[in-house]
Amino acid sequence: MKKGKVLVFTRVLYVLFAIGTIISLFIAYKDIDGDIAFKFLMGYLFFTFFILVYIPFITILNSRKLKWIEIRKRLFGFIILFVSFGTSNYILDYIFRPDNISLFREFSIALGVAFGVTFADVTFLKKNRN
Repeated sequence: MKKGKVLVFTRVLYVLFAIGTIISLFIAYKDIDGDIAFKFLMGYLFFTFFILVYIPFITILNSRKLKWIEIRKRLFGFIILFVSFGTSNYILDYIFRPDNISLFREFSIALGVAFGVTFADVTFLKKNRN
């Protein structure tokens, strides 16, 4: 696939994921029980796993176009955000829910948010960038 097609494909995936999320929340909220709803939710689950693999892969491919100093700056920002989000999640859960603290939950949320904030623009990086 050419870079322009990858960019369009990534944007289409984001739009489909947003629409699928809205429909899935509607199905869950209205407690719709049926064969079509179950099949849709299973397809949405597989699509979510595909997105979880595709987005980091495309981000790594697009980050090859960046200069080393810019990559280093982003990695440093990622580490700082990851540690700060992780510790703030842990502290807030310790204050509000001390009986139900899960370090996997705390740091997986921090990992996703830090990755999204730091590398969101790299995912949509165009071929010709100065």
